[in-house]
Amino acid sequence: MMQEVFQRLLLIVTLTLLAPISPAEPQERGFKVTQSTDGSSLKVTFDGLTIMHHDREHPAISVGSGVTTFKETYGNFLITDNILEKVDLVDVQVAQKGKNKHVLTFARGGTYKTEVTLSYDEQKGLDHVITLSSLPKGVNRTWVRLYAERDEHVYGGGEQFSHFDLRGRSFPMWVREQGVGRQRWDWVTHVVDQVHGGGGGDYHTTYWPQPTVVSSRRYFCHFTTTNYMVMDFGHPDHHEIQIWGDPGQIVLDSGRDFFDVSKKLSGVLGRQPPLPEWVYSGAILGVQGGTETVLGHLRQAEQNGVKVSALWIQDWVGRYHTYLGKRLYWDWAWDKAHYPGLDKVIKEYKSKGVRFLAYINPHVITEGPMFKEANLKGYLVRNSSGQSYLQDFGGFYCGTVDLTNPEAYGWFKGVLKRNMVDLGFAGWMADFGEYLATDMVYHSGEPAETVHNLYPVLWARLNREVVEEAGKLDEITIWMRAGYSGSENYTLLAWAGDQTVDARIHDGLASVIPAALSLAVSGFGLHHYDIGGYITLPTIYRTEEVLLRYAEAAVFTPVMRTHEGNRPDDSWQVFSSTDTSRQFGRLTRLYVHLAGYTRQLVAENSMTGVPVQRPLFYHYPADPRAYSEQYQYMYGPDLLVAPVYHEEVDTWDVYLPGETETWVHLWTGVSYAGGQVVSVSAPVGEPPVFYRAASTWVNVFRKIPTDFPRLPDVPPAGSRWGLLWHLRAAAVLLAAVLGSFLACSCVLYRSRKRKTAVSCFHCLSLPCRSSYSIFFHTVFQCLVSNIFPSFLSLLSGACRVTSETSHKGG
Repeated sequence: MMQEVFQRLLLIVTLTLLAPISPAEPQERGFKVTQSTDGSSLKVTFDGLTIMHHDREHPAISVGSGVTTFKETYGNFLITDNILEKVDLVDVQVAQKGKNKHVLTFARGGTYKTEVTLSYDEQKGLDHVITLSSLPKGVNRTWVRLYAERDEHVYGGGEQFSHFDLRGRSFPMWVREQGVGRQRWDWVTHVVDQVHGGGGGDYHTTYWPQPTVVSSRRYFCHFTTTNYMVMDFGHPDHHEIQIWGDPGQIVLDSGRDFFDVSKKLSGVLGRQPPLPEWVYSGAILGVQGGTETVLGHLRQAEQNGVKVSALWIQDWVGRYHTYLGKRLYWDWAWDKAHYPGLDKVIKEYKSKGVRFLAYINPHVITEGPMFKEANLKGYLVRNSSGQSYLQDFGGFYCGTVDLTNPEAYGWFKGVLKRNMVDLGFAGWMADFGEYLATDMVYHSGEPAETVHNLYPVLWARLNREVVEEAGKLDEITIWMRAGYSGSENYTLLAWAGDQTVDARIHDGLASVIPAALSLAVSGFGLHHYDIGGYITLPTIYRTEEVLLRYAEAAVFTPVMRTHEGNRPDDSWQVFSSTDTSRQFGRLTRLYVHLAGYTRQLVAENSMTGVPVQRPLFYHYPADPRAYSEQYQYMYGPDLLVAPVYHEEVDTWDVYLPGETETWVHLWTGVSYAGGQVVSVSAPVGEPPVFYRAASTWVNVFRKIPTDFPRLPDVPPAGSRWGLLWHLRAAAVLLAAVLGSFLACSCVLYRSRKRKTAVSCFHCLSLPCRSSYSIFFHTVFQCLVSNIFPSFLSLLSGACRVTSETSHKGG
């Protein structure tokens, strides 16, 4: 205890001494309203920053109405909005003007009028709040225009996987699956869209959206509503925010620098406690298959030098056989047949320094006793008929625990306490929170559209309370993917969700970098991901190279954790070969070596809200390029990390920020001046990482090349697993092309016999009486234009891999 207190005091002193010298806090706090002499225009500023500019041609407030439809499929949503009316409130009056409160009235004629209150709490010294009230009757849409500068950058919006800088695009705020592919031009996205009703996603789809943004002008803006909204940053002179339903409040504040902005934002949203100490002792190994199987994986890992802090066994509840294959049995109780003696094993291995972790989500399978109990007691979300709402989760149906019902909330907390905490688990993945359809009926009586974004926050709060009430906040960690405003106050650790197991830019390894940075700017500073990714498809497979690239980048994150993926037998694992295990072992030892540095960053996040992974501009605000780098980050103040996210490369370009800074390449010790792009060697196992020459941790960093030398037998790209998957994928795609062609031919033949006019390549644009011919033509066209080239690419890949393997002697 005394040691922990001493470490905290030392951290406080260190942060104080190293705090950057920044401009003083603005002397004049609060809002200032300036109106033209004729009353036609108005400007609102706070802390010297213009936040709102209004005139008749550019109204700050608009109101209207619309009709919305939501279509949910497996947590994916197709959302359409028909705007019936939008009225610009062009007239403005200052109804009340005071030191800490202003009331503005926006109107148009005598029909539409809305009050906007600007308030500032002088005693608190924090939170400039804008409140919209007295909305006209029948209005269910509100548009707010915030002032923008042409060269301004905007970040945040929750966890964004494709774009870190939000300028130039619109971002809907709706919790959902992130999608597979996530780009409209990607044929994988197109195919998954057709199969899973929008399951391909888009650049903005995310598990954790959040209406919180940070401007390069050093202020944050946060919207408190949980209703659907669209944040449009596509205009050069303003940001337009459209809110459906109750607009809630808008909270703003500015800072001396970006560290100060993060401190104030986290003061509003909440901060995360430090991670348990055992986390820093190695990687969390994601394994499954039963007691003997997972212990066998542990023995193999330790024999190959892998530092293991915990075994994550997501199948502790057993397996359920469906037409899609084996799935987890969502009844949230220990399967003693699948994991015999688990209670004793957990205790034994905890004494050896290895914890056990589990898995849970807020849905219960209809075949299990837990569902029957919850259904009988009315603890599940209901449909419009008053019955438990059942959803298809792919081969089985589940009910959803109604977390707005206090009795259901308490009952499910009891399940977690008895079945997980009391069994001895040191943490778990608290999955899902996105699959809330808009026709669900909740105990609270709140509209489903309002509860949808709130639900993952309630799910996070429940998990947090379980740990706190057990008195184990310093022993148990829980990671979640879904979130919204307020999750910062409850979620212990974020994880990036389900990335593909390849080098896809918008859905693979690259995507977790802007995800971590955008969530960090939004107020949550502890982020990690599945090492190796998760999604495997017939043409998307995990190679050893990609697995190790994921792993080497994870060294420079708060937590290292592997995942076998959705198709473990078809993905390369850290235990697939001795070589892979040894390579992974070296990386885990490097992670442990950096534990002191990482621990300090995590403590800083807990105490001040400054995230562990930071954008470059946090430390180099005077460097213009620092605002546009989204695939590099600062790991604390001293390490610059630029993960390799392409396959089959061994060099990498890195931008070194700060013209007055001197950077040292971690692996070679070569020094470089800041303010330039350098190209460095980046073989597998040596990711591009630099440290500041002036760092106080320089002695720790200097030891890395000698204490953790790169192993000589790293397999070249494509030599592991590639041949099998190239051939398998090529065979599947060839069968699909031929099958579709034959189907189209049959339909066309039948159509001609019936004298139906059908053109093979134009039936989508000409009248056609055969819906089957349209369907098969669509499939055929997709296959020919998208998948057939992929088949040729895969076939050539197989030939290349065969050639490489033959050349390397095996």
